[in-house]
Amino acid sequence: MIDISLILFSGVFSLFIRFGFDFSKIANFFPSVLIEVFIISLMCAINGMYNVVWSYAGFKDLMIVFRATLSGYVVSILFFFLLRDMTLPRSVGILTFLGSLVLISGSRIFLSWWRTRRRINVGDSGKRILIIGANDEGISIMEEIERRPEIGKVVGFLDDVEKNIGRNIRGKKVLGSFEDVERILNKFRIDEVIISLPNHPSAEIRKIVDKIKDPSVSIKILPGIYELTDNRLKISQLRDLSIEDLVGRQAVSVNMEEIRKFIEGKKILVTGAGGSIGSEICRQLVRLKPKELILLGRGENSIYSIYEELSENHVIDEETKLSRVIADVSDQKRMRMVFEKYEPDVVFHAAAHKHVDLMEENPVEAFKVNSFGTKVMADLSIDFNVERFVFISTDKAVKPSSIMGLSKRFGEIYIRSVGRDSDTKFGIVRFGNVIGSRGSVLLKFKRQIEKGGPVTITDPRMKRFFMSIPEAVALVLQTVVFAEKGDLFVLDMGELIPIEKIARDMIILAGYVPDRDIKIVYTGIRPGEKLTEELFLEDEIPQPTSHPKIMRVEGNEIYPVEEISRVIEVLLELSYRNMIWEILKITEKYVPDHMINKG
Repeated sequence: MIDISLILFSGVFSLFIRFGFDFSKIANFFPSVLIEVFIISLMCAINGMYNVVWSYAGFKDLMIVFRATLSGYVVSILFFFLLRDMTLPRSVGILTFLGSLVLISGSRIFLSWWRTRRRINVGDSGKRILIIGANDEGISIMEEIERRPEIGKVVGFLDDVEKNIGRNIRGKKVLGSFEDVERILNKFRIDEVIISLPNHPSAEIRKIVDKIKDPSVSIKILPGIYELTDNRLKISQLRDLSIEDLVGRQAVSVNMEEIRKFIEGKKILVTGAGGSIGSEICRQLVRLKPKELILLGRGENSIYSIYEELSENHVIDEETKLSRVIADVSDQKRMRMVFEKYEPDVVFHAAAHKHVDLMEENPVEAFKVNSFGTKVMADLSIDFNVERFVFISTDKAVKPSSIMGLSKRFGEIYIRSVGRDSDTKFGIVRFGNVIGSRGSVLLKFKRQIEKGGPVTITDPRMKRFFMSIPEAVALVLQTVVFAEKGDLFVLDMGELIPIEKIARDMIILAGYVPDRDIKIVYTGIRPGEKLTEELFLEDEIPQPTSHPKIMRVEGNEIYPVEEISRVIEVLLELSYRNMIWEILKITEKYVPDHMINKG
């Protein structure tokens, strides 16, 4: 009834605009106006205007009003054209349409605003929120907070786009740039900061966080772009700031459509699918609609977990099949069974033993899985005509000072050798530490902080490269496009970060003061550890690819496949007999840069 009244008012007002106070002409055309009012009202109902909850109306909902009033005007024109016995001045008809559009839209906007104000008055928690990032994500967060005032009240935005500063976005002002964080916090008595910068690297986020001096201000952050599982932002995706946000993020973008051409409709085998890297490879692959994704791992619990996660949390295309395989990559007979059954088109070989100190105590496992297992997977890939094979390596393979690093280096050497004359396109991806991997030093620090300390660091000079798992894996997928003849690719990991700084930042993020609330203790370097890791050998020459974060490496001698194959089998046999000195003598020829027992 309100809508009919507004449309009728628009029609009468249009008559007065057209004829002034000539009541005889107004009376003459009033019946025609009533017909247009009826038609527009009918079209409002037909177009579904009364199926919308207008308290939460958005732009798309207002388009329904435009569609309804416009279609009502068009139908009115056709009606009077066909009737001929009645006429309606064109100016009156179009003014009635425009007036109806403005008044009905305005009534909806007012209703939404009024009810929002009422909710704010009733449910406002009193928390004052500052959003850093006046982007699509930040605006979405602001809108959801306004719909849920119990969360708090958005005071405004900060942004790094200069032209936005001082302007209003959906009624909230851009109060300044990122450099103004401390001033704005004090001026507006901010209780919580939300960092909405999913595409920004850790270095830029660290600069912002370092300016937030007040420990009473809570900091929440939107996950990195590769951690978002879909394109729809939810307030629940916000989480407390973590060390991963200050260390691991990189400015990474990949051509997913280009990668999709190599994945969509294919059978993809991922070894180590339950591990930190392997599971993330599976998460990102499943979005590219492979025909079948084969999850292979030695631990049944980890394979069960990733299978359940993919089944429950990701939208699996009906044509994508998930298969689970419990197997050891070093078991030749078992792996041949797998290849015969599934006939994969692409293999991502992420299965590996990675803990340096554990492999020092169990060298046979290092050579069995990291070297011999890689050989088994590569040989079977050639036998079964696999199109592409990507081997995940590590920076610990460069100038290895541990058995683990040495075993991964022989994996690299074998892939380079076997890939030189093979129809299967082989690629190696070498990168440093990833944030959040199981057994990482960061998880150890977290446990120690939760227990009240002390936090143990082997050496204050120790530095490492870090990258988040999702962003590292995105780059791994990009190398599928580049892989050819056993090419070695190295990811740009950014800067080396002191382990001690990470430990201190984690203590501060937990709400404690380093050296006062939580002690830091230095324990000395463990066997096989290095103070700093390197990504390149001295004779390796990095060459750019079409992706700025991926470098193709040239250099290093490529040995005959038969020779390296024999060496790997000998190393495995010697490791079974725990003859480490003999192993080091043999490896001297192929890995002269190794630092094991060289000081």
